[in-house]
Amino acid sequence: MRKYRNWLIGFGVGIIIGASMLQMILVAKDQSAMVAQESLTRDQLDAEAEKAGLVLLTEEQLNDKVEEAVAASQEQSNKGDDNGQEGIKDSDDEALKTPAPSDSPVPEESGPASTDDNGQEVTEPVFLRVDYGMTLTEVADELKKLGLIDDAKDFINEARPISKKMKVGKSEFTGKPTYEQIMNELTRKK
Repeated sequence: MRKYRNWLIGFGVGIIIGASMLQMILVAKDQSAMVAQESLTRDQLDAEAEKAGLVLLTEEQLNDKVEEAVAASQEQSNKGDDNGQEGIKDSDDEALKTPAPSDSPVPEESGPASTDDNGQEVTEPVFLRVDYGMTLTEVADELKKLGLIDDAKDFINEARPISKKMKVGKSEFTGKPTYEQIMNELTRKK
């Protein structure tokens, strides 16, 4: 009996699946016969539509409703042309004119650096988000965009030993850090 164990299990599973498929076919056949026999009359269809909060219209009724809606929208657009359009045209002419250059001086942009009470420069921190899977080249490009390094290739050559040790997370830099400070921040546990 153990010799044919797998065969018997497969045979039993096949019979079970076959019987269930046959049962499903018979149930579906009965339901399709029931659906074919039931056809709704116009009154039954109206009652079902009313229960659902809908209205059934014939094609003529639908065309009449569409024509009424088009006529109403044309009336409203004609009323809109008559009322208040002249005032809008005058204000449009003024808005289209180019403004005259002003004599006021343009304020200079202050950099991120400011001074504290002792006269020393205090810079705002700059953040770099290192995501999972970022390469050293991508990090170098982001650092260059932030203005922390001048040459991406030089930084890549300098930081190649830490390329596999960079930690995922937010790195914070203040001022103009050296390559060593940047590498320490990139490998710091976050």
